[in-house]
Amino acid sequence: MIGIAMSTYENEAIISETIRSLQAQHASFLCVIADDGSTDTTVATMRRLTANDTRFEVLSLPHGERGIARKTAIDRLKQHSVEYLYIIDSDMVLEEQLLKSCLLYLEAHLDVGALVIPERAYSDYDNYFSQVKVFERNLFNVPTDQLDTHTMEAARFWRIEAYVASGEIDPTQISFEETQPTIRYLEQGGIIRRATFTYVHHNEKQVELNDLLRKKRYYFDVMPATLDAEQGGFMKALRRWYFFRPVLYHQANLRKYSRHPLLTVGVIYMYLRLSFIGVESLFFKRVS
Repeated sequence: MIGIAMSTYENEAIISETIRSLQAQHASFLCVIADDGSTDTTVATMRRLTANDTRFEVLSLPHGERGIARKTAIDRLKQHSVEYLYIIDSDMVLEEQLLKSCLLYLEAHLDVGALVIPERAYSDYDNYFSQVKVFERNLFNVPTDQLDTHTMEAARFWRIEAYVASGEIDPTQISFEETQPTIRYLEQGGIIRRATFTYVHHNEKQVELNDLLRKKRYYFDVMPATLDAEQGGFMKALRRWYFFRPVLYHQANLRKYSRHPLLTVGVIYMYLRLSFIGVESLFFKRVS
């Protein structure tokens, strides 16, 4: 059986679409949703939508961090002895037959421990930085199933034994906690592939630059906890720094830059601003 771990936090505007995309899947699954202390109608909406569906279990937790909610949902699924683990966010809408296609792929490729599920970003808003963020997110969707060792993409569909071997999500890590198992598993010699045969829709919602910078500043401020918990964590993060990501220089993306110069300028500007914030948080604040 496939175990699906989902964390939520004040996602009342989009949670219905995510749950309906799960309910439309044609594969056997159990989904544990751990809500991280929402104060809006997210929990009530989820319970209403899943009231007569025994494939779902909704847990309402006190507000902590996303990693704690994810770990709680995953631990609950492990009690049910699931064979596969799929970790999703509440703003992801699954493509039809996603679960079945991933399951068939792993059954046919026994050497592969996990899959990165491509995310096709979109936004219902047409302001500039909403479109820049959508453009930037879609740069990761290159047409290859191979992952480079500097990937920022997190494997989300795992064989449960591969996930356990990766060291699992560390709930004390607040930023990039979902990426660390992927990095560790690749470093162990494990094989992870990008599932080019399916995807999820990822709603970027409305993005304003100042809101994005404020959110990322928080993650940079707490990132030392993640880096200190990983062997060689600082150097690993540096190799994955914005402009150092090899995927940005893939031939498919070079063509996108020439076709969308204004969005490309927006990505460069956004990365520069984020880089300054990152340097301030990771170097100057730590020193002071």
